[in-house]
Amino acid sequence: MEHVGWHLASSTKPALMQIAGQRLEGDVQLRPDRTGAIRMAGEGSIASCAGSLRFTAVNSGAMDMRCSDGAMFDLRFALVNEVKGYAFGTYQDATVALTFGMDAPEAQAYLARASARATVGAAPVTP
Repeated sequence: MEHVGWHLASSTKPALMQIAGQRLEGDVQLRPDRTGAIRMAGEGSIASCAGSLRFTAVNSGAMDMRCSDGAMFDLRFALVNEVKGYAFGTYQDATVALTFGMDAPEAQAYLARASARATVGAAPVTP
């Protein structure tokens, strides 16, 4: 059972994820114990994804994702500030990108970088 205080002190932020040309929307919850949860939904071959996150450093960590189509993958995330961040990873040959806590234009800048990375094979660069 989750501690009631976690819900009061947790921060839930809107999220966008791009995987294999499909976009999913949802949210990322950041908890005070440096863990969190991810919930995403879309319309397409991937109806939903869910996962957990944990910080492995002061401003970064790992996300473990599972999707309704059977996809399973890990993402590495970095915070831009206390409640905003981005994550990148791969699933099969596709680049996966996720943003949270950002408005649409800012999120699109990170997602576009992921698309460019998939096209040219370069490492992600912070916009």
